Amino acid sequence: MTRTERTYYLVFALYNFSWSFIGPMYALFLLSRGLDLFQMSAVPAVYWIVSFLFEVPTGAFADLAGRKTSFLLSCVIRMVAFGMYAYADRFEHFIAAEFVDALGSTLANGALDAWAVDGMRHEGEARPAARFFARAQMMARAMIIVGGLTGGYLAKRDMTLPWLAAAGAFAITGVVAAVWMREIGPVRAARPRVQRSLVRLVREGLLTVRRTPVLLLLCGLTLAVAFATMPALMFWQPRMRALTGEGTWLMGWIWALLNVAGMAGSAVIARLLGRYRRESVLGLVVLWRGSMLGVAALAPAFAPALAGLLLMEMGFGVSEPLLQAWMNEHIAPEQRATVLSVRAMCMTLGGGTGLLCIGLVARGLGIPAAWSVSALVLALTAPGFVILERRTQRAAAGAASVATSPAALG
Repeated sequence: MTRTERTYYLVFALYNFSWSFIGPMYALFLLSRGLDLFQMSAVPAVYWIVSFLFEVPTGAFADLAGRKTSFLLSCVIRMVAFGMYAYADRFEHFIAAEFVDALGSTLANGALDAWAVDGMRHEGEARPAARFFARAQMMARAMIIVGGLTGGYLAKRDMTLPWLAAAGAFAITGVVAAVWMREIGPVRAARPRVQRSLVRLVREGLLTVRRTPVLLLLCGLTLAVAFATMPALMFWQPRMRALTGEGTWLMGWIWALLNVAGMAGSAVIARLLGRYRRESVLGLVVLWRGSMLGVAALAPAFAPALAGLLLMEMGFGVSEPLLQAWMNEHIAPEQRATVLSVRAMCMTLGGGTGLLCIGLVARGLGIPAAWSVSALVLALTAPGFVILERRTQRAAAGAASVATSPAALG
């Protein structure tokens, strides 16, 4: 295991631990401040839409000024945002806090993964990245469980406490990253021409995705899946509270079970890839997630609704590391953070629009109806992964024919 791998596992786990304090109580916190279901959806939608606007510029900033620098700024800004949230009590206060948090998040999206992949390659690690990202997800999930359980019990005493604990954890994460991360990836810090270089990097990153069919379809599928799943993740707390009548302490344990399910999904990736093609696994997993969300939507009692949510989250543990690895296979090192941020941009756009659109369904018809819409969107997305593999094979065949042509051979 390389030094970069060990550092990534530590920093990635701490970063996820930091925000996980508010995982079991975020929606309930917003409802406790007088927001309705649509307003509760609109607040995080601001986060996702602002993230959409900043993802690629901040990814280009990471490629230009340094992935470590970008990540450290993320920790500082998110610490401030969570402190703002702790004392927010009006809709516009939540909007302001989400804006700041979105900026902080985009500085880490793409930058940390790009730092890890290029660092491992620099240290001689050439194995496929899927298992690396799967292990990272499992380690992060373990820390998310600890943070979520702690946050659930803190919220039982005072709902501001998880926000303050999260802010402190981001500060600790930043200190650890400052000490342990070593900048290895390409950094082009031409200070007098930062603005011009940044614009060029953004344009080049977007053009790379547009001209690469595999990357373009990966980003499109990411958008569709995020559109469907973000509302499901937003509404599970009020749905479970309505079925049980319990508060944040139980939400903390459900949060823990959701993350155990995600860990279980990541743990079976190697076995699945040993027996099935990658596109088949992804297509079936997305179909599975839609089916399980449909079960949770239609369930009349707590136990089957919880089972549906857990099985849906298990699918995420399988799909996300595979998609991360697939993206990285088609990106040049000097553009890695920028292009990864294009995918993150699609995820945030999908999540934001999904929260607004499906949030209206939830307010008008209820959470089960909203989840049913999400389940249908996931089912319609599944065939896209078969198309994705065909495009990958076509691109590989085209590259091979160019490499063996007389002109290429000289």
